[in-house]
Amino acid sequence: MKTIVISAIAAIFVGATGTALAAEPGDKVKISIEKWRKPGTNNIGTADITVTNDNDFAVKDIRVKCDYMSKTGGRKIETDQRLALTVKAKTSKLFKKTKFPFIDQEAAEGSCKVSGATQS
Repeated sequence: MKTIVISAIAAIFVGATGTALAAEPGDKVKISIEKWRKPGTNNIGTADITVTNDNDFAVKDIRVKCDYMSKTGGRKIETDQRLALTVKAKTSKLFKKTKFPFIDQEAAEGSCKVSGATQS
């Protein structure tokens, strides 16, 4: 009887540990920026982006973090925003003229990546 109880308790701990390590929805979402457009007012630019969702479920409210370094002085520029977009499971979708804080690509080099998403 003691062996069964210990095995059951061990199974509970192993099961709890396995769920703590589960992947977040944003782990299987990727973004690529196809085309930047210079800003109009308030230094907000737009970009055509493609979002790829490799999850088995739809995702929404995609968080994107962009990091840039200025070419002249090594100044780091960081932006973080939530895109109110929904992408179906196992698909890629192009979104045109998505608003982004504008970074002049002639003055800075950098990239953007998905930092989170919510299961839809």
